[in-house]
Amino acid sequence: MTARWLAVVAAGCAACRGEPGRPVAGAPARAVTLARGTITDRQLMTGELRAASSVRLTVPRTEVFQLAIRWLADDGAPVVAGDRVVEFDNSAFTAQLEEKRLGLLEAEMTLRGAQDLDTIATAQKETELRQHQIALDKATVHAAVPADLMTGREAQERHLAMKRAEVAVDKAVHDLAAQRDEAALDLRIKQIAVDKARRAIEAAERTIADLVLTAPRDGTVVLEEHPWLGRKLQLGDTVFPGFTIASLPELTQGIEVRAELSDVDDGRVAVGAAGVCTLDAYPRDAMPCTVKDLTAVARTRGESSLRRSFAVTLGVDRPGGPARMRPGMSVKVELPARTVADAVIVPRGAIVTGPAPRAPRAVGPGSGSGSEAGPSAGREGRRSARVRMASGELRDVALGACDAQGCAALSGVAAGEAVRIGDPP
Repeated sequence: MTARWLAVVAAGCAACRGEPGRPVAGAPARAVTLARGTITDRQLMTGELRAASSVRLTVPRTEVFQLAIRWLADDGAPVVAGDRVVEFDNSAFTAQLEEKRLGLLEAEMTLRGAQDLDTIATAQKETELRQHQIALDKATVHAAVPADLMTGREAQERHLAMKRAEVAVDKAVHDLAAQRDEAALDLRIKQIAVDKARRAIEAAERTIADLVLTAPRDGTVVLEEHPWLGRKLQLGDTVFPGFTIASLPELTQGIEVRAELSDVDDGRVAVGAAGVCTLDAYPRDAMPCTVKDLTAVARTRGESSLRRSFAVTLGVDRPGGPARMRPGMSVKVELPARTVADAVIVPRGAIVTGPAPRAPRAVGPGSGSGSEAGPSAGREGRRSARVRMASGELRDVALGACDAQGCAALSGVAAGEAVRIGDPP
């Protein structure tokens, strides 16, 4: 009984790894006659639930390119509209704010000083204009005296004095206008400096306010993963403008599964493929799901990871409603990749593992042509392997699709031949 149990466990683990089952030491050898049947090759993936629609909270754009997270709400915490969700370090901006307020005070003092000086200078020019106007009036009266009441030379001097007074008045008028224009320009420049300082303060205050992200509506906080560390964001992490820090899912708008397809399985999943999704929390309740989207380019999960994968989005039905299915719950996805009917089925226990030769490049599902994968990976295509016959002979065969129990033999063996499962001789 113990030996049989070990054999079953070993075969199950091999199937989970996508490898052919190895005979368990001590298991009795037995002959199995090959027969034809149907093999269904399955594609298994893991993923998690995500809301189809959600409000994203992103890092604001500031003068500082990198921002550190100073406070962060717990993942899954309920919030109401206006509650604080994320707060970034604002020490650099608060220090600049004090400097900018001091700059505004200096600009305002400079403006008031310029206003006073321009007022004094303009008053001086107006006084000079009045004095020259009085002198012109006096010279005009003197020049109006009849010429027969004075000598000719005195009459000429009076007319000349009047002309000089008129020129002085014109010059004083122009000087006053120039002073007023110069004062207006100077005050405009000083006012621009004051307005600029005020706008800088407003921008700094707005930036400080933007560094606190609040919930735009009621919901549940879902923290996002760090773009290259492969974990949830946490306190002290450095982020960049545009990064999504958290989201508030809208569960009434639908829910979907986000999974990953390894790049070595390229071509085994297509948009529109139907399968089964099972929540790890409810393993007995499988749900139908359909592939909605598949990225065209495989990307690495982390900065130091060498593995690449395609992002797969699946739509699911939601039995039990949103109270049962919550974003972040883990999901197992099973998609039928290919079914081979009327094939000679070789039990996994009869397949002898060993180094495999290189195989042709992988192609799309249902093509039936070569793939780099073989029975050990459970992927589509053919691969050379060896099967232990009942006589003890190791025969080269070409295997195609596999399931947990066996693989489809494309060539090398025929129905009715016997293979051996168990201890080798």
